[in-house]
Amino acid sequence: MGSVKKMLAKVELPSRETHHSRMFIDLAENIHIHHREYRTVFSLDEYFEYVDILNKSTDDVRTFLSNNPHYREREYPTTIMVGGGRAQQLRFLSNSPKPNKSFYYDGEMAVELQDEFVTDEIHIHYRDFRIAMDRSRFAAFAKCINAASEELTSYLEESEYAREFHPDRIVEEFNDNESENTYSRLGVESIPLNSIGSHWYDDLLKEFKPNRKFIEYLISCIRAGNPIAPIILCRDKDPERYLIVDGHHRVYAALEAESTNIPSIVLDMEFNQTDKLREAEVLLKDFDQETGFRYGLSSFFKKHIAYSLNQYFSGYYDRKLFRNTRLFRVLRRIKQTIFGKGEVFRGFNEMFNKE
Repeated sequence: MGSVKKMLAKVELPSRETHHSRMFIDLAENIHIHHREYRTVFSLDEYFEYVDILNKSTDDVRTFLSNNPHYREREYPTTIMVGGGRAQQLRFLSNSPKPNKSFYYDGEMAVELQDEFVTDEIHIHYRDFRIAMDRSRFAAFAKCINAASEELTSYLEESEYAREFHPDRIVEEFNDNESENTYSRLGVESIPLNSIGSHWYDDLLKEFKPNRKFIEYLISCIRAGNPIAPIILCRDKDPERYLIVDGHHRVYAALEAESTNIPSIVLDMEFNQTDKLREAEVLLKDFDQETGFRYGLSSFFKKHIAYSLNQYFSGYYDRKLFRNTRLFRVLRRIKQTIFGKGEVFRGFNEMFNKE
């Protein structure tokens, strides 16, 4: 969330060139992610951390949208949720040489004129990030930067500007706690395996006859630290116990891998209310086996229900919008007049951080 104190410069840009309409990833001397005219360079370790956070955050976004179908873009003025929660917003990157240093080009900035046979004429490098453009667009870019620099210099000569405290810059204490240095899916709980039972089997390891190849695959994922879809549970008659709705193979594998906990979504319903859900899962699994798992529908189903049945964000957006009704906007305007824009800005951030 930004709060503009002064517009230093603004120019109208010509449309992008047509070839800046793509997104792709290429493996070259390192990993390049191209999106329109932008390119970011990653080492392999940096790339896989980046993708892992994107994948898990996307699951949280899907969960939010499933729980809040009334969400509309540009309707609420600031942060509604962060994938992984406040902890992920504070967490340092762990696969770089240092959290604030990229593996490639960390201390470099350069502007290059390319050879005539290269796709783009000008490359602007800022650390591991590159913007590509032709000469005319670069002229507009440079004009804006020059004007902003001159305006900033003039403004600082005439006005006082002292950077104020912001909690997002004080993150060392959080990151000193290594036990919190993992991504947490919002609404997904880590449930002890010894509190999970089956409606069908008194002793899962002795009585359940799983697909052995699938079990070995799941065990390899668990031991390598690779994510598996959360299992679906409901409460047993004993409030300290849970029954498996979907996930017998995953629980079996976790037990064989000698895990103590397993990621789970706990439904607010009784076991007999989940009949149709369990029937659908069995039918899709049968279809996958008959088609040699060519389509992977049962895996898609598991991922889909993992964010559709996760009610962590239920009603969240409507509650947020209530805070943005005309009455609240008028109250914020009064607060801004009395206490200044910074107080309103901090209020938005504090409200999000508490939630």
